Amino acid sequence: MRLAYKYAVLLALMPGITVFLIDATVVNVALAKLSSVFGVPVATVQWAITGFALANGVATPMASFIEARFTMKRVWVAALVLFTAASVLCGLAPSFGVLIVARILQGFAGGMMLPLAIGTLFSAFPPNERGLALGVFAIPLVAGPALGPTVGGYIVTNLDWRPVGIAAVLLGYLLLRGSQPRPDTPFDAVGAVLSSLAFGTLLYGLSRVSQDGWSSFSVRGFLGLGVTALFTLVTWELRQKHPLIDMRLFLIPRFAIANVVGWVSTVGLFGAEFMLPLYLQNVRGLSAFDTGLLLLPQGLAIAVGGPLAGRLVDLIGARIVVIVGFIILAFNTWQLQQITLETPYSTFTGLLVMRGFAFGASLQPTQLVALGSVPAHLRTQASSLNNAMRGVFQSFGVAMLATIVQTQTSAHTVTLGWQVTPDLLARIAGLGAGANALAVAVRDVLAQSAVLAFGDAYRVAFFVTCLAILAAAALPGRGALRVDPTAVAG
Repeated sequence: MRLAYKYAVLLALMPGITVFLIDATVVNVALAKLSSVFGVPVATVQWAITGFALANGVATPMASFIEARFTMKRVWVAALVLFTAASVLCGLAPSFGVLIVARILQGFAGGMMLPLAIGTLFSAFPPNERGLALGVFAIPLVAGPALGPTVGGYIVTNLDWRPVGIAAVLLGYLLLRGSQPRPDTPFDAVGAVLSSLAFGTLLYGLSRVSQDGWSSFSVRGFLGLGVTALFTLVTWELRQKHPLIDMRLFLIPRFAIANVVGWVSTVGLFGAEFMLPLYLQNVRGLSAFDTGLLLLPQGLAIAVGGPLAGRLVDLIGARIVVIVGFIILAFNTWQLQQITLETPYSTFTGLLVMRGFAFGASLQPTQLVALGSVPAHLRTQASSLNNAMRGVFQSFGVAMLATIVQTQTSAHTVTLGWQVTPDLLARIAGLGAGANALAVAVRDVLAQSAVLAFGDAYRVAFFVTCLAILAAAALPGRGALRVDPTAVAG
């Protein structure tokens, strides 16, 4: 029995994206080890993450042009080969400089892969099955950031993942159909420079917020340069007959609405998502592996909820599904802002299962509406633009909430510190702490301050999610998967 092409596409794309997400996030839990191995400060080792993110942000807008020049199949296989080779180089890097080069190559290859995969998957499935297809495809996309460090760390420690990368290359080569390249596709060199400058400086500026603060000259300078470059990019591309990034896509009403909903939700979703591992590791003292195990129910819930929500979108449209998903997420985020130092881990299991289902119902449907509203020949362009902007808003959400955690921890420490009186120290000493009474009090104050700060940040994420609910009301209902007849782009 011959495998239908649409399923062959899904089979060919899933391993590559999964390997990409595992390799992209596994470095996050290895910074201390890399610092000791290469003898460089942890702040310098951060470039292993920053270099990857910058290259990814620069490559994503160029995916559509490169696909047109060389065909999707050739670019996909080449990107997988480059990614796998760069991953091997990471493992064999003799110096920190070589490691950074390898991570940049990984980021560039991955920046090509994601928009190509989403656009190709969308075209392979008929309109009434695209929600289910993107729901299945969303499993590694949404679960990867939470589970990648743990699963990736286990694979790197105990197994050899490289055969998976090689298998992904072979599957792409054997299962994807070839197409006719368009070597005469014009290259918008000015657009390429402006997009690289805009997304590169925005992402770098946001990545420095946690270290330097919003008021630092470097952060303001990079963000100011990025915003200026982005405005210039939009102005330039609107005047081009063959733009690198077709900004006229935003003239399609449903595409614009779906993107705005996606931007708002990304701030609340991924901005809040990075906080729970920090709480579990820094406040509750769990290891990275144990944290990953605790987060596992969320990934399993996404695996069930993503395809289910996608199928519902196919049947009833995106509006109701997304609104329900955001309502569940808002309730879930409000519950998370009430966590304490003694919150049972079993409570987190229930909250994470709920959050996983909410993720599945709220993320991919907006992308489905956005891509479903543009003509077929512009889908990779639309996917590139969608992913590039989501990356910026995701970084903004993380930076904003990280700043809240830092500043509120300091504020709560001052407030709680006033309650450490001589009488309190005497009572602590009477409980057996002895001369360590002050150290015990300081430790407890810092821990409680951090918990209160996480609660403040989750409270902000809750209100952002409420904004997403209001924005989602503008999404179309049934019929959202048809190409918008008012589309004027291209």
